[in-house]
Amino acid sequence: MLTNQQLATMTVRNVIFHDVPNDRGDGGTGVVLATDPTHIDATRRRLLTGKLTKVLDSRSAYGIVFANGTSSTVPAEVQAYTSQGYREANFVAVSQRLASHLHQVQNRTISPGLLCVIDIVVDGKHGLVIMKLEREQGAQLELERSNDGRTQFAMSVLENLVLTGGTKLFKTAAFLRTGPGDDEFEMSACDSQHRVLDSTEMARFWLSYLGCTVEEDARVTTSKFFNATVEFANAFVTDLADKTHIYESLNTELRSNKRSIIPRDFVRDFVPPDLQRACTEFLEERHVPLRTFDKDVQDVRTALRRLTYVSQGGVRVSVPEGQDELVAVDEERIVVNDRLKSVGRS
Repeated sequence: MLTNQQLATMTVRNVIFHDVPNDRGDGGTGVVLATDPTHIDATRRRLLTGKLTKVLDSRSAYGIVFANGTSSTVPAEVQAYTSQGYREANFVAVSQRLASHLHQVQNRTISPGLLCVIDIVVDGKHGLVIMKLEREQGAQLELERSNDGRTQFAMSVLENLVLTGGTKLFKTAAFLRTGPGDDEFEMSACDSQHRVLDSTEMARFWLSYLGCTVEEDARVTTSKFFNATVEFANAFVTDLADKTHIYESLNTELRSNKRSIIPRDFVRDFVPPDLQRACTEFLEERHVPLRTFDKDVQDVRTALRRLTYVSQGGVRVSVPEGQDELVAVDEERIVVNDRLKSVGRS
């Protein structure tokens, strides 16, 4: 998820609102799409940036990732939009499609409101924020219309629904592209009305609309990466030197002072070229993300302290951390260079 250091450098480039009722299929007036961003002055731009920073750095914020196989159009829209340089026409178009998709998927159990889409820049990187704002029944929304038919919601909408001291940003999601790949994002979401893991329809709806799932705990992801990589090496790497190299590199990576892991880079650097595609697919099948994730070795700490060799006949030789010289391995033999201390069953 976005860190407070990243959020500290965030700036708002543009803002647009769309009115999204929950009258789908009921013969209502339908979604009201603005054709132009809302004009905001420098003071309100700073206030909006501060409000977003506070929300996305709050206890209610949580990390999210794009869900596999989602029917939502949001991930593809965000990925495509942030992969190119900023153009106002593109910003307006993607915001309108995001609002139309929200109108299509929400029903009577979901409160109507405004969808606010914000183009952001964080440390020189391109991002998008999506907010769903609830409004009181009968609240006046000032939609300004020019002589040529173009429309925009007035700055008073931003003032009344977002910047007032007592207003919460009910549902918020931020997507910051960090690299060229479509999975290279830092992403955070917040729902101030419901707990993220609540089983109610409204709590699930926001993540479903976004096409995202909650990011799993770092120790779980680290454990999955470790176990899947070892499993792949044992099942598919036949050359003993390559197998040992992968395992030793894995141990070095996890025991290093690095705070994060990038599985895609690990495969590129330590897996033989002819096996890299197979390894990547294997990790994906085991639901291991290829993008950067935070490292937490809590669940694999014991495994990292011992290197275990298993012979064809099922003999296991476990070597303590830092004493690899006690065992010599070649294609035919495993030789233990040590004296016998005791015999027992385990």
